[in-house]
Amino acid sequence: MKNFLRFLLKIQLQKSQYLQSPKGFTLVELLVALILAFLVITPLMGFMIDVMNTDRQEQAKSTSEQEIQAALAYIAQDMEQAVYIYDADGIYGQTSNSITGILGQLPNGTDTNPNKVPVLVFWKRYFLNKDQTVQISSTSTGRAGCLYNLPSTGGGGCNDQDYMLYSLVAYYIVKDNSATWNSTTTRIERWEIRDGIRDITGSFSRSETINSTTKTVKYRLLPSTGFMPFDLSLEGDLKKKLGNWRKHSVSYDLNTNKFTTLVDYIDQSTSGTPTLAACNTSAGEQQVPDYTKTNVPTTFRTGSFYACVNASKYIARVYMRGNALARIKTGAQYNSQQSAYFPTANIQIKGRGFLGIE
Repeated sequence: MKNFLRFLLKIQLQKSQYLQSPKGFTLVELLVALILAFLVITPLMGFMIDVMNTDRQEQAKSTSEQEIQAALAYIAQDMEQAVYIYDADGIYGQTSNSITGILGQLPNGTDTNPNKVPVLVFWKRYFLNKDQTVQISSTSTGRAGCLYNLPSTGGGGCNDQDYMLYSLVAYYIVKDNSATWNSTTTRIERWEIRDGIRDITGSFSRSETINSTTKTVKYRLLPSTGFMPFDLSLEGDLKKKLGNWRKHSVSYDLNTNKFTTLVDYIDQSTSGTPTLAACNTSAGEQQVPDYTKTNVPTTFRTGSFYACVNASKYIARVYMRGNALARIKTGAQYNSQQSAYFPTANIQIKGRGFLGIE
């Protein structure tokens, strides 16, 4: 009996020692495990990368689409107050009708190799709210509603009047000569100057030349530096009168009247771009910018931002194309297989034409 018990204890002890002994993997087992892991993980990693890239592209596409639509909506709202929209003749001139054109009167208009090209140029009504802060003297500012005071016999005080002035607005397509900017995109910038409020008792004065006559004009509110009102006493129709507009002799102050960016990532692919929607020349439309003009460099003739303008009817059809892929890949060019990532939109805008001399 004792021998039997001793035998059982010996077997149990050996079993316990076997269970407690350290064990490991062989090299073959490790290699097999690594190969299996590689075969499983590699496709998953590729799938995840594709999902992430697709998500980035879709986000970029959505952002570009929203920005293009928002930019067109802003331009449409801005041009609703337009009293005149310049077509190609008004900007570049037309010799047969003695229209000089206003290109040389705009910022960067005389550059031989411009990095800014005007697309939409128009006169509009500028609303000056009575509560807007303005320069009321050379040393002080105040409310527009206090530019004039009521008679003291009636109690005096500010007349709290709003004003409706004219302003000149220009939208440019802009390409910086900078290595840091995306090589296949441009941006759209806006520039505006406005008129002042003339009054013989005004605190400001400046010299102006009208019909070859120079005189001193008094202002309660000065116009923007370089601004000159259009002269409707000139000969010819409205197109000729405004096509021969000339700025003031003083240079523009671009630190005050700055170029402001409306939207970035406008496509500037130089090849493979879609065919432009043709302007209806038989109905009086003209394309701006005019790609046949030397003032429009070849790099700007991409159809990414242009307008078909009918100046006589105050109508502009505006076209815009973005480049969503350039947000995630430098130098992304347009191609038909990925056209969805180059969102295109257009809008037709009609100005008010309130000059009353048509």
